[in-house]
Amino acid sequence: MQTVQQTEGFLGLMRHQLTDGALKEVNVFLQGDRGYAISKDVTQEMLYADLQAWLPWVSFEVHQTIPFPKGIEVSLEVQKTLAKQMQMMQQKTSLQ
Repeated sequence: MQTVQQTEGFLGLMRHQLTDGALKEVNVFLQGDRGYAISKDVTQEMLYADLQAWLPWVSFEVHQTIPFPKGIEVSLEVQKTLAKQMQMMQQKTSLQ
């Protein structure tokens, strides 16, 4: 009976976090002991607070992301900067 009550509590917490909290989507892998969650656009502090509610029963590994195409744009700017720096270094070397 205690396991049923604990599982009902987890279900209620998950439903609350999906509707009013930081979580947007939660899925479990078929083996049943792992899964993943996608957060809403919230502060790190809000996400941290929501995840703390699951301790000590569940631990989390958080991966921050950048949406596309922003990720490609940032990578392109870095590549342009590096290419410019390499060109400047080559010009400096050839003048010596």
